[in-house]
Amino acid sequence: MEKYAWKWIGMLLFVALISSFVTVAGPDNAWARKKESAFEKQIQGSWTLVSCINEQDGKKIDVFGPNPRGTYIITPDGRFSQILMNASLPKFASNSRVKGTPEEYQGIVQGSVAYFGSYKVTNEKENVVMHIEGSTFPNWDGGDQKRIVTIMGDEMKVVNPTPTIGSGTNYIIWKRVK
Repeated sequence: MEKYAWKWIGMLLFVALISSFVTVAGPDNAWARKKESAFEKQIQGSWTLVSCINEQDGKKIDVFGPNPRGTYIITPDGRFSQILMNASLPKFASNSRVKGTPEEYQGIVQGSVAYFGSYKVTNEKENVVMHIEGSTFPNWDGGDQKRIVTIMGDEMKVVNPTPTIGSGTNYIIWKRVK
């Protein structure tokens, strides 16, 4: 009987070991991830906004003005955070963001957008899908946004075919922060 007990104990330990490995190496664990492509490594890092131009029917406008401010952080673990804004936003006379005037609120909403979530490079042709977990433009919350991204040196160009202003295409230039 003792001989069979040791076989069962050995088998149970083996199953437990295999189960723990499957749990540790699950899809959210770095061990189970595929090797990053050169493109994936290139887009990762901290970026600062250079320009955001919307083009529609042959007309071009600076979405956040001629000297926009912003940051784009892309991490190796598949996360991103992005903020874009005008060079200057209206200050609140009340010195409280919950006691602004309609004009102050309008200036902030029209002059900025921020969002965050996860991203996935869909292929080597520079297509990136961003899953928006939260945004100051709530219509994007929970949705996926496709971007076409190209890198040349320390410059990243992002084409956004679905801008928050509702139409046209945004062409966004970012510069790598050193």
